[in-house]
Amino acid sequence: MDLNELHPDAVFQALPRPTVLLDTDFVIRAANDAYLAATARSTDELVDVPMFDAFPDNPDDSDADGVANLNRSLEHVARSRHPHNMLVQRYDILDSVDGRWMLRYWSPLNIPVLDDGRVVGLLHQVEDITPLEKDLRRVMEGYRDIIQDGPLTDGDARRFADAARAFARSATDYQVMAEEIMNLRRALTSRATIDQAKGIVMAERRCTPEAAFEVLAALSQDTNVKLIDVAAALVYKAQGPVEQG
Repeated sequence: MDLNELHPDAVFQALPRPTVLLDTDFVIRAANDAYLAATARSTDELVDVPMFDAFPDNPDDSDADGVANLNRSLEHVARSRHPHNMLVQRYDILDSVDGRWMLRYWSPLNIPVLDDGRVVGLLHQVEDITPLEKDLRRVMEGYRDIIQDGPLTDGDARRFADAARAFARSATDYQVMAEEIMNLRRALTSRATIDQAKGIVMAERRCTPEAAFEVLAALSQDTNVKLIDVAAALVYKAQGPVEQG
C-alpha cells in the first residue's frame, strides 16, 4: 500500500490532538481540524507543502532549533519504526494574516505509519503548552534533556517520557480549568452587580425586575457602555461617597 491510497477519514479529523500526516519526504499530506486551529492555517496552506517550508524557524530567533530537532526526530522514527516523544520544543509560528511571529511551545509526538512493517508515512501530533508557566516549561525541558542523554529504548527513559507527557497534559488541563473558574467567578460577580443595580432601579421606580432590567439595557444602549459597567456605576452612586478617616 502506498501513502497515496490513504485518505483522511472521520476518525482522523475527530482526533482531539492536533495531527498532521506526513509522507516519508516530510511533505504534509493531511492536517486535521485541531491542527489547523492550533496553527491558524488552512488546508490549502499546508497540504502538499514540505513540513519545513510550511513551518520554518523564526528568523528573528538566533537560537531557534525547531526545524533541526523535529527533522532529527522524524528521521529517527522513520529509521527505527518506533514513536518518539519530543516532550517540549519551542517552535514559533508565523501569523499568515499579519506576518508576525508568534511564540509557541509544543509537546510533540511523532509516530510511524506502517504497512507490512514498512514505514509509509508519519503522524506528527502536538499539544500547545505555551500557556504553561515558565517554571513548568523549564521542568519539561529538563525531562527532555535527561531522556536525550540516554538510549531511547531504555525502559526507564520511556516511562520517564510517558510521565513527563502526562504531566504536561495535566498541567494544560489545570490551566484550562483555572481559566474556566475565573470566568465563572467573573460571571457570578457580574450577575450580582446587575442584580444590585436592578434592585436600585426597582426601588426608585417601583417597577418589576423585568422592567428594571429593561431600563439598564436601554441605558447601556443609549450610552454605548457595557451593561455590567452601567450596573457598577449605579451601585457605586447608590453607595455614596466614601468617608475619609
